[in-house]
Amino acid sequence: MADITDAEAIKFVSEYIRPMCENIRYMKARGDDFAIKWAQLSSKFPNDTSLVEDGRGAEGVSRLTGADINAVATVFNALLGDIDATATAVIAKPCIRPLLYTSQNTDS
Repeated sequence: MADITDAEAIKFVSEYIRPMCENIRYMKARGDDFAIKWAQLSSKFPNDTSLVEDGRGAEGVSRLTGADINAVATVFNALLGDIDATATAVIAKPCIRPLLYTSQNTDS
């Protein structure tokens, strides 16, 4: 088999494959923490129009409801559910930098 030496292909690996794999690897590590915390806190977010009173409205950020948080959690769970052990290994191989993430979950 011939080596891949095309400059555009090498640039694609450097600018897309490796950085995206590093982002997904971080997302998976952070997502593992998310799953634990969500299991502990999900009951605090009714799936309705109850507003999350985080005091951020004055900053011009979007106001979130319990339904918004539940919708985001559903998307997160779907995305994270597709990253099994095989996918984790595939994603880790192109990564260059060490994973600089420390679990924020002190409950486990």
